[in-house]
Amino acid sequence: MTASRYAAARSAALAVAVVVALFVGSVAFVAAIAVAMVIVQAIDAVIGVTIKDRLKTFGPAATALFNLAALIWMLLA
Repeated sequence: MTASRYAAARSAALAVAVVVALFVGSVAFVAAIAVAMVIVQAIDAVIGVTIKDRLKTFGPAATALFNLAALIWMLLA
């Protein structure tokens, strides 16, 4: 239960940062938030590997890859 609360708090913080980024309109700020999201999801995937849980590995890994692709797309646009 404690681990899920930490995860929820982390997700809530990132969600608030994303909403702020939408109103600020700074590409650098949005990129920084995207990098943070990619790092968090990649670490979650590594944790999934260490506990041998395929769902907790492939879900975060896919999310990290999609977020990274979106970041690259945004920066190249």
